[in-house]
Amino acid sequence: MKTDVIIVGSGIIGMSLALSLSLKKKKVVIIEKNFSNALKINRVYSISEKTKNFFNDIEIWQDIASINRLNGMKLFYRKFNDNNLLSFSSEENNNNIGYIAQSKNIISSLLGKIEKDKNINFLDNCEIINLDEIKKNVKVITRNNKTIEAEYLFSCEGVNSKLKEKLEIENIYDYYDSKALVFNISHEKSNKGIAYQIFLESGPVAFLPISSNLFSMVVSVKNNFFDNEKFSENNICKFIAKITNNKFGKIELITKLISFDLIGYDAERYEKGRVLFVGDSAHSVHPLAGMGLNLGVSDIIEIMSITTKNNNTFDSGKFFSGYARKQKIVNKKARQQLKFIEKIYSIENSLANKIIRTAMFNMQKSNYLKEKIIKHANNNLTFF
Repeated sequence: MKTDVIIVGSGIIGMSLALSLSLKKKKVVIIEKNFSNALKINRVYSISEKTKNFFNDIEIWQDIASINRLNGMKLFYRKFNDNNLLSFSSEENNNNIGYIAQSKNIISSLLGKIEKDKNINFLDNCEIINLDEIKKNVKVITRNNKTIEAEYLFSCEGVNSKLKEKLEIENIYDYYDSKALVFNISHEKSNKGIAYQIFLESGPVAFLPISSNLFSMVVSVKNNFFDNEKFSENNICKFIAKITNNKFGKIELITKLISFDLIGYDAERYEKGRVLFVGDSAHSVHPLAGMGLNLGVSDIIEIMSITTKNNNTFDSGKFFSGYARKQKIVNKKARQQLKFIEKIYSIENSLANKIIRTAMFNMQKSNYLKEKIIKHANNNLTFF
């Protein structure tokens, strides 16, 4: 089988890239090991204005169910009260703050579009066992003896990229010495479509409103503060109620609590021959700003920009070298920005506390600064 592009991985980034390339009249084969397993995972994503515009461009935004437009965001330092507040309002700042959507709904919209697309061939229950470059093509052999040739292959497999292992590409890691706890809660009092983040000494806690009475939670806990009992499924709601001064009334855990070590990374290279790495296959950042998916979308936007500038013709093995160089810089800077914020807010001494509170107080009074912050976040943390 011959095609223009092979994409390995059918997550949000893989399917979004496939649809983008199809709009440029490229023939795409998606190779997925087990799509049914991917459907069982339901994450909650924060979506920037740049990502929303991209989803509009590939014509899936209008089909994504239950998108929650954020009315505002409130950041707190150490205590959940107005003396430690930096707030952003969509009305006050004349900007969209962002959106919240569930992965299952995004994937459902993408899949519906892909199933109707004649340029895309979706191979489920399929796995690459051999990879070679021949002349101007990349050739793969799958476990069920399919041979596929293409001009380029994009790895969108996520953090556990097998192709990265096969090509002996290492990751450059940031170890945060922390755990992340991810779960959903229901709560009695309405959140009014406002996202919250509180920077505790133990680590940042993010509240993402799925609906008026549901939050998706990301609790980051430094290892030296971690207590198995305190952060267990039986006690996590007590912890949330305590740090919010019972602002949301009765709280109930409505999903399993998932725990994992927090690690950020960049692949040492995003390109090897005619194989390129995109999204979580290439990079990962601290979850405090909810930028993971948005950075992956920025990768796709850059890939498509290069494709457009070169009249959609893959004329050499270095066609996407510009993507590999630029996005490596962009994603490294994004990771460093988030690492800096996490480190600053985790410092625990009286001088640092005073400086941070003063900075937040001054920013709270400046609509100009707040508009700049929102604009930067909505541009997926890129300065380009």
